[in-house]
Amino acid sequence: MKLITINSNSTGNSYALDSGTEILLIEAGCKMAETKRAIDFRLKDVVGCLVSHCHGDHAKYATEYAKFGVKVYCNQDVADKKQFPFDSYKVVKSGKTFSVGSFRVVPIEMFHDVPNYGYLIQHKQCGTIFFASDTYKMGAYIKGVDHWLIEANYDDKILKANIEDGKIDRAQANRLMVSHMSIDNTIHYLKECEAEKSKTITLCHLSERNSNSAMFSERVKREFGVPCYIARKGLVVELNREVI
Repeated sequence: MKLITINSNSTGNSYALDSGTEILLIEAGCKMAETKRAIDFRLKDVVGCLVSHCHGDHAKYATEYAKFGVKVYCNQDVADKKQFPFDSYKVVKSGKTFSVGSFRVVPIEMFHDVPNYGYLIQHKQCGTIFFASDTYKMGAYIKGVDHWLIEANYDDKILKANIEDGKIDRAQANRLMVSHMSIDNTIHYLKECEAEKSKTITLCHLSERNSNSAMFSERVKREFGVPCYIARKGLVVELNREVI
């Protein structure tokens, strides 16, 4: 199984899980043309797309994906705000398992300023993957995760310095702190979930101004002793069931 980062920042977020025969997309924040290039134009292998919430950098192109024949799985808020073609989407419920091709998926409620899901994904090739973005805390501790694709948006010290330097206004900073995960919160959550037993940790949706990717990666590696990656455009991570 390969995790492909199509893009991961405030301009657009989209990822792909590629088993070799099936592709599950996560998020629809990138144009279909960009997504098709990232998956070698194997649109016929795409079994669906999971969308977390309605914000444009995660869902802007969800309707476009649907028009290309990609079924979109989302919460009711996304469905209400998008004009999906008939039968091209499915509203899924928090805690209710569903299948997308060979992938088994459980939506989990997150904490953002709009309704938002994280997704626990299971596949025989890689075990379990947990995706969570655009949330300031988690509603459940999940142990036994093999691979993490999790937000670490900002660092408190960098954010404070940017406020003092006038690079970010306080209202924007306040909104950030109640809608996104800091690196400290991410590490605390991973500790509670015994992430030292996992195979990979990929940090996503880092703020351009309020993060430090090298420092974030080093902190996670030091804390958990697990390979840590930063989700950047073009990153490919091998997701295996066992550590090689």
